[in-house]
Amino acid sequence: MIHESVVQLRGNAVFPPHTGERVYMRAFTKRAGLPADLARWQGTVDAMLDGIETDGPIYLMVDQGLVRAGATHRREGVHVDGYWHPALYAHGGDSHGYTVPPGSDGREPAPTSSHDWAPNHERERKEQNTPPSGKIITPVPKQDDRDIPTTKSDIMFDSTGSEGIILATDVTGCRGFNGTWSGNPRAGGDCDHIDLSELRAIRLLEGRIYAGNVAMLHESLPVARDCLRTVVRLNVPGWSPQK
Repeated sequence: MIHESVVQLRGNAVFPPHTGERVYMRAFTKRAGLPADLARWQGTVDAMLDGIETDGPIYLMVDQGLVRAGATHRREGVHVDGYWHPALYAHGGDSHGYTVPPGSDGREPAPTSSHDWAPNHERERKEQNTPPSGKIITPVPKQDDRDIPTTKSDIMFDSTGSEGIILATDVTGCRGFNGTWSGNPRAGGDCDHIDLSELRAIRLLEGRIYAGNVAMLHESLPVARDCLRTVVRLNVPGWSPQK
């Protein structure tokens, strides 16, 4: 299968102070803005959504953490994120998602010990089947939503639909790829087996905003120094950057 990986530079981002905050896929709309408890991220989100018009739900992910020199903050290896499936609290092409019971707001507490400051990609592997602490609100599918998959294994990657993934960070530590690629992601969106020789690599620079489509190939890069790093991601169903 042929896919088009799109990475587009869109503007500049600013970030609130680093507090070790982690937020996982909180829904909001552009018109209403963020929930009150996430108000400090409104300026960042406004910049990331500049020029994007949508009335539908948008999903916010925030990851602030200490990253050691030579380590990656987020997931290693070339991969795609795929579509966000709120009824499953999971990505269709991604292994980042939690298995979460109803009733939480998706917020994670700041780490409270040095053990919690393990590189975030290691924490992600441990947490894939562990819900964040606190409350979680998970949308419940209607009885007539027959097209909604019921398990992660039912989700198949399809790059023909429309969903944008918007990224911003305050420390460079990721690259994406522009161009056409062939094949299909493996479990969890893994694309390390994909031939990248004809694609153009683009470093996602600190303080800049980038938008990708669901077929955007990307990977975390080791940071050059010990740092406190912030990553913000928005999933925007119904919108996608143009090639």
